[in-house]
Amino acid sequence: MSRRTTLASWAGAIAAALRARGCAPEPLFAAAGLDITATQIPGARFPVASMTRLWQLAVARSGDPAFGLQVPPHIQPATMHVLGPALQASPTLGDALLRMARYSRLVTDGAGLQLEQHDDDVGVVFVPPGAPVVYAEAAFEAFMAAIAQLMRVMAGPQAVPLRCELHRAAPSDASVYERSFACPVQFGQARRRLLYARPLLQRPLPDRNPAQAQQLEADAAQQLARFDATPVSRRVREWLGQHLPAGEPGRETVAAALHLTPRTLLRRLAAENVHYKALLNETRCELAFAYLRQGLGGAEITYLLGFTDPANFTRAFRRWTGQTPQQWRAQQT
Repeated sequence: MSRRTTLASWAGAIAAALRARGCAPEPLFAAAGLDITATQIPGARFPVASMTRLWQLAVARSGDPAFGLQVPPHIQPATMHVLGPALQASPTLGDALLRMARYSRLVTDGAGLQLEQHDDDVGVVFVPPGAPVVYAEAAFEAFMAAIAQLMRVMAGPQAVPLRCELHRAAPSDASVYERSFACPVQFGQARRRLLYARPLLQRPLPDRNPAQAQQLEADAAQQLARFDATPVSRRVREWLGQHLPAGEPGRETVAAALHLTPRTLLRRLAAENVHYKALLNETRCELAFAYLRQGLGGAEITYLLGFTDPANFTRAFRRWTGQTPQQWRAQQT
C-alpha cells in the first residue's frame, strides 16, 4: 500500500505550539525524520507514520497528554491549503462540513471524516486509518478541536457542539477538554465524534460567498483527483477500513461508493491480481493486528471489523493465523 500523508503545514502548527510552550521543535522534527523547512512550502506533505512519531515526541516533550488541544490556535485556513478558504466561503456550517467530509483527504489521507445525519442533529465522525497505519490520539484531538474552532470562527461563539466524544480514557481533570470544545465531553467512547444541532448547521453564515465556494471546491476536486489516481485495491482497503463498523459490505456497496459498477470493480481488481473476498479478509486481518496491539477488547474489535458477534471474529482470526486473538496478543508482549 502506498504511504499515507498529511499536509506539512499541520506539522508547522505543531512546531508553533511547541515554541509557545518554550520547546524547540527542530530536534523533534529531526528525530521524526522530518524537514521542518518543508512546513513553509504550500502543499508539501509528510508521511503519516513520521507525523505520528512527531506527535508522540511532542506530547512527551511538552509533558502534556492534552497537547493536541494546544495546536488548533496555530491553525489558519491556509493550513488546510485550498480547502480552508472553500470552507470559509460556504453558505452554511452544514455545507462547510459536507465539504470537509468530501475533501478531508486533502488535509490527510491517514484518517477519514464522515457525517451522520439524524433528525435533530448531525454527527461528525473521525475515522481511524486502516492497518498498518497508526494515527496518534493527539492528532485526532487536534483535528477535532480545529473543526470545532473553525465552526466558532465562521458562525460565532455560540456555534458549539452538543457533545464531544473521545476515545481516550477520562483524565483526572477534564476541564481543559471542556474549555477547548466548549461542550460536554465523554471519554472512553468507541468512536471519536462531534455532535451538532441541525438548526445551527442550517443558519446562513455572515461571510458566505457561494460562487467563490463553488470555484474553490472545483480546485479542491482537481487536487483530490490526483489522490484517486491510485490502484483500486488501495481505494477498496481505505473504504473498508472506514466503513466496516457498519457491517460487512457486499461488492455492490463498495463499487457504488467508488463510483464503479460491480463488474468494473471486479475487473479492475482482477487486473491487479486481487480478489474482493481475499482483500476483505486481508484488510480485516491487518486491522485486527493493529487493534490488538492498541489493547482494544474483543467486543470493540468485533464492532470495528463489522462482525456480528465476538465468536465470528474469533473464528475468522483462527482461520487467518491459526491462533485465537488472545494467544496472538500474548505472543506480542
